[in-house]
Amino acid sequence: GKGILKRIRALKERYPEAGDIPLYVVPCPVDLLRPDADLKPLIAEIHTIAETYGVAIELVVIDTLSRAIAGGNENDSQDMGALVRHLDLLRAHTRAHVAVVHHTGKDKAKGARGHSLLRAATDTEIEIDERRLTVTKQRDMEGGLALSFRLKPIDLGTDKEGRSLKSCTVA
Repeated sequence: GKGILKRIRALKERYPEAGDIPLYVVPCPVDLLRPDADLKPLIAEIHTIAETYGVAIELVVIDTLSRAIAGGNENDSQDMGALVRHLDLLRAHTRAHVAVVHHTGKDKAKGARGHSLLRAATDTEIEIDERRLTVTKQRDMEGGLALSFRLKPIDLGTDKEGRSLKSCTVA
């Protein structure tokens, strides 16, 4: 939750000409496993943000899948299927692209953790590793795009206790 606020400050520092970055953060975990948990309140919050600021919400990022399925089993087809259904409903009710941050297991060669139905339901999969971004799946289009990047450190000053605050942006 708090890390994203430093990243937003770093972006504003690096790109002051961009003005306000239209980014709205709901810095709390969401339970997208159980149908009676956070799906409807999250959709309502997204609609409220859109109406309040007069913007179209085009991208919703869930960070991370593991947190959104907390208490569930990533390897279980029922739990992963429920999560995928709820992500589909989130997309349908917000008309936004839904991106989910997920991690590989200990063996990176095996790809993302969890039941295989997640990858089957994924339209675009982008792997980030060793400062390299690679499109590993792209439904209905050619994949394989690979880009390298570096991180540019940004000094954000000091906190109340005088400790240095830093973040970074991608170059």
